[in-house]
Order: sequence, then C-alpha cells, then structure tokens
Amino acid sequence: SKFDYLPRRSLKRSPFSQARRGPLIWQDEFDHLDYNKWTPMISGWRGSNSFQIHVNRSENLYVRGGHLFIKPTLTADRFSPEFLYNGTLNLTLEGCNVNWGGGCFLEAGDDIIQPIQSARIHTKKSFSFTYGIVEVRAKMPKGDWIWPAVWMSPTDSFYGSNPRSGEIDLTEVRTNTNLSCNGKPYGRQLSGTTLHWGPDAQHNGHRMTYWQKVLSHPDFSSDFHLFGLEWSPTGFEFFVDNVLIGSMSPPPGGFWEMGGFEGENIWNLTGNGTRIAP
Repeated sequence: SKFDYLPRRSLKRSPFSQARRGPLIWQDEFDHLDYNKWTPMISGWRGSNSFQIHVNRSENLYVRGGHLFIKPTLTADRFSPEFLYNGTLNLTLEGCNVNWGGGCFLEAGDDIIQPIQSARIHTKKSFSFTYGIVEVRAKMPKGDWIWPAVWMSPTDSFYGSNPRSGEIDLTEVRTNTNLSCNGKPYGRQLSGTTLHWGPDAQHNGHRMTYWQKVLSHPDFSSDFHLFGLEWSPTGFEFFVDNVLIGSMSPPPGGFWEMGGFEGENIWNLTGNGTRIAP
C-alpha cells in the first residue's frame, strides 16, 4: 500500500476554506522515512486475530518516489515453511516495543508462527493534537485478506483502554477482489469510517458512528483517494475525495447520553468533561 500526506499545492481542492483551516501544523510528503516523526511497531501481538507480525524491515516498510509503502510478505520467505510449525522468533532482538499477549517472543506449538510479515507506524511519540482538519491521500493494496487502515488513537488513554478513550478510524478497507455481504460489495470497493467509544468492549457504540463510501469503478486499490476529517469541539465531519460521507454531533449529554449507557458518565467524573469526550 502507499500512503502520503496531501502536498500543499493540492490543498485548494479541499472542501475546507482557508479560514476554517488555520495554520498547517504537521505534514509528511515522504521524501524519506523520517523516524523522528514515525515509530514502527515491532511485535507479534495478534490483535483482532490477525495473521501478521509487525517488523521494521526494508522489504515491508520503505519510501520510494515520494510515497510510503507498507508491503506484506511471507514469513516463510524470510525463514522457511517449516519455521512456521516448529520455529521460535525472539522479536526483542529486533527492538520489540509491544509485548501484549507475549508479542515479543513467538513460539510455534498450539498455533503456528504468523505466516505474514508487515509494518505498522505511528506518531504517538512525536505529534498529537486536539481538534483540526486531517487529510491523508492513500492508495490501497490489492489482495485477499489484507486490511489496510488509517487510525487516530489517543496519545494517553486518559479514560482507560479501548474503547473508553476513543478511537477515530479514518479509513479501513478489505482489499479482496470478490467479497460481498448480503449481495453488497464488501471488498476493496468499500471504505469504512468509524468512531469507537464506550465504557467497555461489549458496549462499544461504533455501530452508531459508522459511515462508508462505495466505489463501483475504479475501486480504492486502483488509484489514490483523499480521506478527510474535520474534528471540532462540537462534532465530526468525514470526507472521501472532498465529498461528505458522514457527520455527527453528540447531544448535550455527550456520547454517554448518545449510547444510553447506565451509571455515572465516565467521561465527566470531574465535572470538566466536554461534550465531545472521549
């Protein structure tokens, strides 16, 4: 897949007026891979029961021609097919930085070593903001069971673990060629945008804050598309290729009221919580 932030020269195509924009505070046009901005995740943590190991290797993460490439490869190509069934992989030696679920040390046994290597990067150590406009221009890969995503996660999980502290999924695409659900396209023709929020995983209100954009031709793997967000103290607006696909503004009682959750509002325990929290 290819990801790059929209160059200044193209901003005039945005639906956002200059007055609404304010000053540009961060961008990356990927002339090179700037490790002062981006931190690779190195881990075998199997969140969402995924099939990949996240590594920082040049075959999986690189910049070329002003584009960032995130490319999955086969673990067996690096080691051997037998390694998946009887090998051990100590990712601490490669700089493992997420040990959730024993993600720094992998050993085949009850399950195989993950058959895919890929990459995942974040700006958690270098940049964060509250409210503003975000634009990401990306071309999705082609292939079955690949799931590229652009997420905005909290720098500090002030209210607790996901979804208590919120998450903004700017885009997620299943890049299968032929994938449908109830007769509707569910593969690389569809980009989903989601807000995650709630007191726990069983009470995640994401189904109330989900929007999608469906393309018949070309799909999201055929060319670059622009994914946009305006985040304000009163709500959210989401865009694909400068077209509004969804918006929301929580009620006076915030997301707690919107979700109809019972008990005390965890996002306003001090009385200082905002309507838009988390």
